[in-house]
Amino acid sequence: MIAQDTHKNALKPLALLAAGMSGADIERIIRELRGKGRRRDDPDAPMIAWSDLEQALLDGKNLPSPAMARRVAVHELGHALAYETLGIARVIHVRVGGERGGETRTRMNIEAIQTEAGMMHWTACLLAGQAAEKLVYGSALMGAGGTSDSDLARATSIALDLETSFGVGVDMPLLYRSPANSSETLLYNSILSGRVYKRLEEAETIAHEVLARRLDFLAGLAEQLAAEIVLDGGRLRAAMADGAAE
Repeated sequence: MIAQDTHKNALKPLALLAAGMSGADIERIIRELRGKGRRRDDPDAPMIAWSDLEQALLDGKNLPSPAMARRVAVHELGHALAYETLGIARVIHVRVGGERGGETRTRMNIEAIQTEAGMMHWTACLLAGQAAEKLVYGSALMGAGGTSDSDLARATSIALDLETSFGVGVDMPLLYRSPANSSETLLYNSILSGRVYKRLEEAETIAHEVLARRLDFLAGLAEQLAAEIVLDGGRLRAAMADGAAE
């Protein structure tokens, strides 16, 4: 059996640490830990220690250094706080490490993005990771960009759609114009790219204003996330509620 002296809800962080693993992966970990337990000299020791299971789940998670973990935590919590504050999505969990360095998993509120304001708030949430870094550190690392599915790429795509295909653009809003190649369209159409960039600046301002009101809270929670690696959405919302009541 697994030894623990905490409430059964403490199993949830372990489940989150195991996210992405297959059943075979988890079975292998349990088998290895049971083997180690049998080889212990102390007959009263648990077959699988809680700390051993936690460490086994952490192994191979591509965890950054403590300093980088805190920075990643700031970035991901920036997203999370913006999503929850603006009502764009419900956070499932926030984590440090993994293939992408960090992750904020959410369940989108589809009704919230049916208006131009809602889409701008979604864009703000995508830019909130970088905005959080700028607030805490004075600058942001390049992790928000670089790939077609990055924060910057997704935010730019939404801003471009608002100007060309959602019927709310500054120029001829009733004309549907879905660019075949958005990168080339923005590269060679300076007027359109200027309008898209203005939307991105407005969205970043929204993110900045949301996070600036919770800056101390953000920094403190980032320390906790960097240490614990994963934070459940329920705990995040409870911490936000406690912070608002102070």
